[in-house]
Amino acid sequence: MTTIPNHNVYKKIGIAGVGAIGSAVARALTCEKGIGEMQLECISDPYAKDNFGVDNVSFKALTERCDLIVECLPAAVVPELTEVVFKAGKDIVFISAAGLLNNPQVLKDLDVSKSRAYLPSGALCGLDGVVGMREMGITSSKIASTKPPKGLKGAPYVVENNIDLDALTKKTCIFEGNAYDAAKGFPANVNVAASLSFAGIPADKTRVEVWADPEATGNMHEITVKSDYSTLVSRIENVPDPVNPKSSALTAQSIVATLRNMSAKLAVY
Repeated sequence: MTTIPNHNVYKKIGIAGVGAIGSAVARALTCEKGIGEMQLECISDPYAKDNFGVDNVSFKALTERCDLIVECLPAAVVPELTEVVFKAGKDIVFISAAGLLNNPQVLKDLDVSKSRAYLPSGALCGLDGVVGMREMGITSSKIASTKPPKGLKGAPYVVENNIDLDALTKKTCIFEGNAYDAAKGFPANVNVAASLSFAGIPADKTRVEVWADPEATGNMHEITVKSDYSTLVSRIENVPDPVNPKSSALTAQSIVATLRNMSAKLAVY
């Protein structure tokens, strides 16, 4: 008798947070093309402008009703969601990688739960290569992110250091440090740096530069990762999401691609 391996089949999807990113994922799930057999079961967002034809429920109800939770929340709200999800042993897709660095207890709780977490590449490219290089041993990892000044407004680091973004007349590096400090200083801007640290070497060894450029029309990320056997250099320029200029339109599509891979016969990573 042939035994078919057991694997997770996610059919009922719940989205926590339907701002610019969550809404794009909801539209992908509810459009005519859809994503395999996946269905949007419900959402959870007290500020939602659209319910996409499903119930808007609490985190607890979202977790109870769904096979897989997609997190599209502000970083500070992530622990509130994961407390419920991990207790129920449900699986989750994270997009707030910076929220994981800022709330290390979330990762500790994940380790002792029955849940499995997925982290899409977000606005970056090249993370598949970084993951492969990690198996050989990475010697250095760096990311430089450049954004229009308006996309960095309100960041804690900018506010605390009284940086006048409107006064900048040329491309300026406003932050240099590691991914931990970047996540604290720019929780809505450097999910890419946090993602790079999870794919490669620890956050305290992942170097980060944040640049503000008044002439930039998009968000640009450049990564340089080295091992004894390979050097990976990648650069991507993304159009800012028209609803949320702190993020890129590609971010939501990386979640959609992750969901599509889960339901595909042939998954490309």
